[in-house]
Amino acid sequence: MTGKVILIAGPAGVGKTTTAQRIAQNAGWVLISEDDAWVTIKAGHPAEEPRTREEEAIVQAQTLAQIEREVAAGNNVVLEFILYRNPPLPVIFYREELLARGIEVITRLLRASDDEIWARKQRRGWEWDRDETAQRAHARHQLSCLDSDYFEDGWIIDSTALSAEEFYQRHFAALVASA
Repeated sequence: MTGKVILIAGPAGVGKTTTAQRIAQNAGWVLISEDDAWVTIKAGHPAEEPRTREEEAIVQAQTLAQIEREVAAGNNVVLEFILYRNPPLPVIFYREELLARGIEVITRLLRASDDEIWARKQRRGWEWDRDETAQRAHARHQLSCLDSDYFEDGWIIDSTALSAEEFYQRHFAALVASA
């Protein structure tokens, strides 16, 4: 298979979706959000219910199949998903599965300060993001997941203090243009 996939992962509120949406504005690029599959599989469940390994396997299989369809159709894909575990099994899964299929994979893991993440969550105004203590605890946990021996130099990039467009231009414009 030909095609290029950019994996964008990181904590909630770090700019994954915004960055992926910007990439998908370019011709030949499609955005896939793993969150869409999670919303479906968790429908009717309490928002705070943890993700199970069984659900994760279903979500990843569905997402991988969607990526394969898009690449087979001649598109490049940007996949965005949350990083919530160390070891980073979702990152490992997508990289290994896509590389095994002959698909070029670029991995970028987004980091921002917990103050920046909290400020972004306040700006987006989602009801479930209002508890500052809980959201900062989530951010600290998710940021700690970036401390993995699996990650290579250059994968982790900081989005603190950059506008969405500055971040895209600095870290993604050349990657997208080279596809």
